[in-house]
Amino acid sequence: MNWKKSRIIMSLMMLLILAGIGRIVYVDATAAKDKVVLLKSTTTADMIKTTESASEPEVTAVPATAAPEVTQTVTTVAPEVTQNVTTTLPDTTQAASTVIPEETQDVVSTPLPKKKGKEINAVWIYFDEMYQKAKTYTTWKNYIDRTFDTCKKKKMNTVILQVRPFADAMYPSKYYPWSRYATGTAGKNPGFDPLKYAVSAAHKRGLYIQAWVNPYRISSSSSSISKLPKSSIAYKWRKSKSASVRRRVLKLGNGLYFNPSSAQVQKLVANGVKELVANYAIDGVHMDDYFYPELTKANYRKFDYKEYKAYKKKCRQKKIKARSLVNWRRENVNKMVRGVYSVVKKTRKRCLFGISPAGNIENLYSKTAYYSPVKTWMNSDRYIDYVVPQIYWSFTRKGSPYKKVVNEWTSIPKSNHVSLYIGLAGYRAGISKKEAKVMQDPGWAKSNTMLKRQVEYARKTNKVDGFYLFSYETLTRSSAKKEVKNLLKVLK
Repeated sequence: MNWKKSRIIMSLMMLLILAGIGRIVYVDATAAKDKVVLLKSTTTADMIKTTESASEPEVTAVPATAAPEVTQTVTTVAPEVTQNVTTTLPDTTQAASTVIPEETQDVVSTPLPKKKGKEINAVWIYFDEMYQKAKTYTTWKNYIDRTFDTCKKKKMNTVILQVRPFADAMYPSKYYPWSRYATGTAGKNPGFDPLKYAVSAAHKRGLYIQAWVNPYRISSSSSSISKLPKSSIAYKWRKSKSASVRRRVLKLGNGLYFNPSSAQVQKLVANGVKELVANYAIDGVHMDDYFYPELTKANYRKFDYKEYKAYKKKCRQKKIKARSLVNWRRENVNKMVRGVYSVVKKTRKRCLFGISPAGNIENLYSKTAYYSPVKTWMNSDRYIDYVVPQIYWSFTRKGSPYKKVVNEWTSIPKSNHVSLYIGLAGYRAGISKKEAKVMQDPGWAKSNTMLKRQVEYARKTNKVDGFYLFSYETLTRSSAKKEVKNLLKVLK
């Protein structure tokens, strides 16, 4: 009897143990399932929310300090710079249809070299060159691998990847909709993070990578708001019931632009940059020469002139002297540039911020375009880490020959903090006489050593730290083959 009781007791104990194990397994499985649901439950609406009221959308102000470290997937806070990032911001329009292998990356970048004799050899990769390359993960991976392998082979050490050409994003963003250059359709999620793979692929090859963004341009082919994704902040602002909010997006000719004078626009630009620097191990943030659009004399007292009049009225009320319209517009750009530089350094000090303005300095100080006071930026430690003037002319170009323009840039007083690079017109290499004539620069059609000689001349000034080539297609175009071959002979 005692034996039978013991057997029954042992059986009951085994059942209890098994039940306990089953419970533990069940709890763990449920937790894992909840984790998956959490990752997939973030919707488009979650991603496009801004701190706005129904009548007047607002963009969240940039925090004065970097966001605290987090240990879970979030949509609003940025990881610390030493944190290992295995996920990025959630997708903004639809759930991914396939599981993509994650590329882990540390959000830590290395400053571009400034050692004597070590130059930056950078190449711009612009939006047209990436069109529909991110339709699938495999297509994008193959494109990036092939592109970066070529860059490495052709002695490039830095790639400038355009990730925001038209108030959009080639990555999942809290502030901007998916770019149509990713899949061919604006607002469509490709189901993976193209920028994340690009950063990982670049660093794997020993390449620096910078994220190239455009601050103001929304569209250059249409001024129709209805053509924008409804998730776009530009669409929301322009459709607002508030007249002041609608003024944040301006029409000019056949294009749409964010209003440079708007404080909310400046916050949007800064927040968008913070998102990039915090979530990706990019080595820098890059802007080109698209700031104020060309207004011409006809539009000089239009565009943001209404805001200028409001500014003058406030100055009269406060009894202070108002800036001229030209200087007011320049200061609008200055505020944006200072804001971006500040947020880059507060988010990750080692990350760089630079600008590539048009090469003609006189044009930059025009009364009707750009409003880009580069001399102020270069002679300060509050605006940029580097400048890349686009000196795209041959040695014989009338009015702006290469040597003359290089000398103008190298003679500008410059902070030791700021590096000077030269932007080269690779797209003109190997062009025909007819094409050169259209460009009013026949010198390009008479030489296969133009780029080589331009590098050699700039290097002799001892004031140039490297070169940027526009654009990637130069490295693979057959008509530019001789120019590129000669260029590679002198690149360090």
